[in-house]
Amino acid sequence: MKIRSLLISLIAFGLGPFVWGQQALDTLYANDQMNVALFFPSPIKQAITGNENAVFSYDREEAQYFGLLQAIEGTATNLWVMTMDGYAYEFKVVYKDWLTRTHLFLNEQHSLGRVRPITTRKLDTVVKDGTRLALMEQLLQEQNGANMGTVRRGGIRLRLEKKVYQDDEMFLVFQLRNKSGIDYDLETLDILRINGSPKSKTSYQETLLEPLLRFQQPETLKSGSTYRFVLVYPKYVTGPHERLKMVLLEKQGSRRLELSVK
Repeated sequence: MKIRSLLISLIAFGLGPFVWGQQALDTLYANDQMNVALFFPSPIKQAITGNENAVFSYDREEAQYFGLLQAIEGTATNLWVMTMDGYAYEFKVVYKDWLTRTHLFLNEQHSLGRVRPITTRKLDTVVKDGTRLALMEQLLQEQNGANMGTVRRGGIRLRLEKKVYQDDEMFLVFQLRNKSGIDYDLETLDILRINGSPKSKTSYQETLLEPLLRFQQPETLKSGSTYRFVLVYPKYVTGPHERLKMVLLEKQGSRRLELSVK
């Protein structure tokens, strides 16, 4: 299921106590003729619907406080939203021919609660497989200018240098450069599997991939510096209509980069 990865993340984070206002918004009504605008108190970090009968659109390049919801007639579904301040929201989405409200302003009282960030596992304390460690060190020693895709924004450059498979694992080699004049604190670098086109309401899917390890990924990009690191995932080979999307988010900032590759 599309929502499985996000649910796993939420369980891993550990939801805080449920906090509801006097009029908890547990059901949203939408259709395919009008946009329902949802305004959150913090920029949207990630959002996903339970099935293809609903589409929630938000700016994935420039972090924004609002998103647009549409739905087609069919089985009801749900919408999960994570915001930059760590709050999680869930709503039931139901199709309705006529909408009496097309915009909603939300606050923390409408959330499930605040979640705790996952502590990144350090390779030095986790890795026992010398073959894997040797491969990652070799990948970082090789600097041959390989480039599978690059994106630049606001003086920050994200580049995927190469993708290597070994046994049942996938190794992604990244390069990050900061020429913005301001240090860049990383919130996260997420990898998503994309199926279909966002223009198609019935076939577009995003699935978050869970990393096995992050090797030498920096927490802060110092201005004027370049960093190379490796992320390890379970082996995944993209199909003819699939691609991988890398989403780089800034902690306490709006500098967001997205890179799509096959």
